[in-house]
Amino acid sequence: MIKDFFVVTKFVLSFAVSLSALFAYIMAKGEIGLDMFLATFSVLLVAMGVSTLNQVQEYKEDSKMERTKNRPIAAGRMSPRTGVIISVILIILSVILIYSLLGLTGVNFFMFAFIWYNLMYTPLKKKSALAVVPGAILGVIPPAIGWMVAGESLITLEFMALATYYFIWQVPHFWLLVMLFHGDYKDGGYPTAMRLFGQASLQRLTFVWLIFTIQAGIFLVSVFEPYAIVIILAALVGIWAFVSSLELLRDSFQLSNARSVFWKINVAFLAIIILLSIDEYIKHHIS
Repeated sequence: MIKDFFVVTKFVLSFAVSLSALFAYIMAKGEIGLDMFLATFSVLLVAMGVSTLNQVQEYKEDSKMERTKNRPIAAGRMSPRTGVIISVILIILSVILIYSLLGLTGVNFFMFAFIWYNLMYTPLKKKSALAVVPGAILGVIPPAIGWMVAGESLITLEFMALATYYFIWQVPHFWLLVMLFHGDYKDGGYPTAMRLFGQASLQRLTFVWLIFTIQAGIFLVSVFEPYAIVIILAALVGIWAFVSSLELLRDSFQLSNARSVFWKINVAFLAIIILLSIDEYIKHHIS
């Protein structure tokens, strides 16, 4: 039962999402505080809540796909009603916590996340292969929460650069998953970018979006003006990400190779965020 709880709430993915609030807090404030952990926990709760509701909404499709057929609701080990109860409890707890941190502003952000993910994105991805583009807005909410809890305004060049980085990265991240699991998505009845564009075109489009992500990373680093050593390390990460992206343009590229590109790109993406977080923390304490 405990294992099923972690699966139905997508705990690992939800935890990874919540870390973006933590890093954004450090990047904004250059400190580590109790409110940072509370903000991160609030994002974790809402991510788990909307993820659980998502599995309630898609359990029939999940049962048709090899990758997801053993999820608790899809496999019949948990009823959709139980999933709804878990989701409601988690979302309510997250709203209470974020209200204590940001008031109605935080509540509005969490309600937007719920509406956009469960009421817009989830139905849309059953109809359009391009649902990932508006869905990418969701990736901006966790860092926005961390940024605001740190006491900073979202109307700053620094946050705009950070938000752009998170937004653009979502698209190639998802399209690489589509390459890996396109058969599953087809079995589940989902329209995919693979079917819309074809493999060769999707590889090129994903490469272009990865280049956009690298450019957004360059802009992000330049806006935060880190120490020289961080600029050098970030440049090396960017070169590594670019070289990894070139795999998509090779004639010998196989869909199974998408897994390697996926992990390399995600590691590179996270490395930039960690480097800037460390830099801001050091600059704050030196000054």
